[in-house]
Amino acid sequence: MRTNILILVAEDGRLLGSQIKDLLQRDSSFAVRLIEGPGEADKIREAASQVVVAVVPGVKDEVAKFLRDLRALDVRAAVLTVINPEVVTNGLGETLGFSGDILVTPLRESELFLRVRRLAKSGQRLTAIREATEACGLSQLIGEDRQLVSLKRRIPVVARFDSTVLLTGETGTGKERFARALHYSSPRSSMPFLPVNCGAIPIDLFESELFGHRRGAFTGAIDGQPGLIAEAEGGTLFLDEVETLSMASQIKLLRFLQDQVYYPVGSAKPKQANVWILASTNIELPIKIREGTFREDLYYRLAVISLALPPLRQRKGDIPLLASHFWKMYSERAGRADQALPPKVLKALCRHEWPGNVRELQNVVQQLAVLSESETVQPEDLPIRFKDEVPVSNSFAQRKAVVIEEFEKNYLIDLLRVHRGNITHAALEAGKDRRALGRLIKKHQIRRHQIND
Repeated sequence: MRTNILILVAEDGRLLGSQIKDLLQRDSSFAVRLIEGPGEADKIREAASQVVVAVVPGVKDEVAKFLRDLRALDVRAAVLTVINPEVVTNGLGETLGFSGDILVTPLRESELFLRVRRLAKSGQRLTAIREATEACGLSQLIGEDRQLVSLKRRIPVVARFDSTVLLTGETGTGKERFARALHYSSPRSSMPFLPVNCGAIPIDLFESELFGHRRGAFTGAIDGQPGLIAEAEGGTLFLDEVETLSMASQIKLLRFLQDQVYYPVGSAKPKQANVWILASTNIELPIKIREGTFREDLYYRLAVISLALPPLRQRKGDIPLLASHFWKMYSERAGRADQALPPKVLKALCRHEWPGNVRELQNVVQQLAVLSESETVQPEDLPIRFKDEVPVSNSFAQRKAVVIEEFEKNYLIDLLRVHRGNITHAALEAGKDRRALGRLIKKHQIRRHQIND
């Protein structure tokens, strides 16, 4: 894979820029391009470079203006600024705050290649971060409804701080997607985002799962293990379905939230964490507080900032946008011809109440793309029943989808019963990744009482 290098030269740096280009082109892994000044905005963006070499041999003020103009273009590459010794001796101040590295003339060939290669690795990492941000950030929050747009506008503001955020809303409204958007809009975007389904963690293992444990801390602790907090260090820990935590687990979480200090099970040595905590619930927590099943002090710790996600039935104008997005994604995977959803199918989708919200819509469109045998899908191919329809016998596709859903749910319940709710052991027997199994448990909304029945 070649590294794209863009050389930007100030007016008095043309000769030096050409020399640098000639040197860098000796390395066949570099694709080098030279442009004069930050004024060529379109060309700079088109270059999609991992490294920008800014050649500015002028005085300090000229260097500062050059870099300000470059910063205004929102260039996300690693930047190497080439300056003359006078700029250094006159004091840099914040002049080079935007630069990834500095190189002072006269140049040494070995030093130039060393700096560029190091920045190339950094630039590739920045590119990966940018791609992840675009894939998981605000661009994935699809919709033009007024409520949704208002929430999207808050995300960049909330993401600048480390205040605990509580996301509320019905099942399937996209709480985890919003949590990801918060993470990837924050300064922590290059660090881990770790979603955790609180309802899938057995009560007696919560402390060990969250804080980790030392070897021999309890029966079966053959080796020491880091907890979820350690895995998310520097990043974001998303606690989904936080209302399912037992009272004992709530106390342990509350203590951690107070100062982000914790003790791995079996250790007397405290550890300081640097983790942003996001939480979600599909239950009205004030009701749980009145019932005595959720701690009021924990609620206020979690809801420093609270974002309420609207159900899909309250933003029906977004249904065609979401359905078209999911259709494009799943029809391509199913090998269907490149065609849009017919207007009558979109109109039929808008008639449904969507109790499962966006997740239900996504599942319906996926089934339509995979299981429909029609070359051009019709409203009758939809695996849903509308309120004004007389019940009819299910089609083959509908019955197949129902059987698959029932099998998955029953299999998971039986598997968890055998292993007494231990997700790790259940995942090993199922031959699945632990987190993948957790997502299936969440999808089928399996609760502890179903496992204990």
